[in-house]
Amino acid sequence: MEAAEIIAVSISVLLIAAEILCLYLCSKLKCKNYPMCIVLPIHNEDKEFTERLDCLSLHIEEDNPLIGSVILLDIGANEEQLQFCREFCQCYHHAEIILPENMEISMKKYLHFK
Repeated sequence: MEAAEIIAVSISVLLIAAEILCLYLCSKLKCKNYPMCIVLPIHNEDKEFTERLDCLSLHIEEDNPLIGSVILLDIGANEEQLQFCREFCQCYHHAEIILPENMEISMKKYLHFK
């Protein structure tokens, strides 16, 4: 390659890197992450409940900024599922087990609804 080609390729690579960096920084500065309230229904027929709870635990342990609070909604859970939920709530203090009739109260508490 000639010197002119090397310079042209070097400048192109530099411009591409600057553009990618700028897009990354601009997206981080513009976007705001608002924490979400995760609602996980618990019912007796859910055979994959423990896997769902483990997946949620992994996201929380990775310090996912989108997870603000976790509501475990008891809509017919068996005792084994409730025990898993209690252990989950002991590990993650922003998690709570509630019944459907208490959903409105919890939503007001967590999400500041009026």
